[in-house]
Amino acid sequence: MSVGRTGPLVLKNMFFATCCEGGACKYSKSMEQETQKKGFWADFKHFFLRGLAAVLPSLLSLVLIIKGYQFINKYVGEHVNWAIIRLIAYAQLWIFGGEVEVEERITVLEYIWAQWYLYIGGFVIAISLIYFFGIFLASFVGRWIWRLVEAFLNRTPVVGQVYPHVKQVTDFFLSDKRLQYSQVVALEYPRKGVWALGLLTGEAPKNLRDRLGGDLISVFVPSSPTPLTGYVICTKRSEVVELTISIDEAFRFIISGGVLKPSRFVDAKTSPAGQLPGAEAHSQEKPSAGADEQKPNEQT
Repeated sequence: MSVGRTGPLVLKNMFFATCCEGGACKYSKSMEQETQKKGFWADFKHFFLRGLAAVLPSLLSLVLIIKGYQFINKYVGEHVNWAIIRLIAYAQLWIFGGEVEVEERITVLEYIWAQWYLYIGGFVIAISLIYFFGIFLASFVGRWIWRLVEAFLNRTPVVGQVYPHVKQVTDFFLSDKRLQYSQVVALEYPRKGVWALGLLTGEAPKNLRDRLGGDLISVFVPSSPTPLTGYVICTKRSEVVELTISIDEAFRFIISGGVLKPSRFVDAKTSPAGQLPGAEAHSQEKPSAGADEQKPNEQT
């Protein structure tokens, strides 16, 4: 065998001798370790996200409850406790008399309040006051007085620029009245053949209905994944499909990007042919290729 041919073989044997130990190749070992590492991180990510998805709703609900308690206790409950402590101090002074000053009585009562966790009573009283205030606003006199207060706030400089917008947000989340767009509809938007979910908000503006005629309605088309933003469009009532799903189900469908599908989507009001409105028109506009081939044959 010539030296020219044996040279590459010697180099090859030297390479494998340096790379392999005990019959197991270092390269294969590193590949196995990398595969195990990727498998561990993939499993960790998978189960961590699963656990986070299970725990996060409970944690967020707990955080909202705690923040609500802190908000009510800070802006209402603490003032209620402040007033109760002073009322008790002045009542003791008026009933029992004595040489103890009012400030000393207040200090003692504050210590007792903190020692026996009586500050929770202020929170309970605050909840009760809000409840009775709601009952008062439900009466005729309460509504009349509150309208006067809101009119004064709307005419007040600076406050009038902020109060209406804050009221709209609070009414959106806290009002017990049924929202005007309680009806979920489907319509072809932004073009024919593409269907989007929308919320029926009522009739279109009167000027637009007078100019265009017909039964025009306004529909809010929310965007995904933030349904608080979107577009308001006006269309004919015959161009929309009423869906038998709730607003919450529609919001879940939009926020999830179509992943969470309501089970009642199949109950949508469809045309007699079982198709969404407009589907028949689309099928007439686009005849099949077989029909086009038969027409020349019939003419011949």
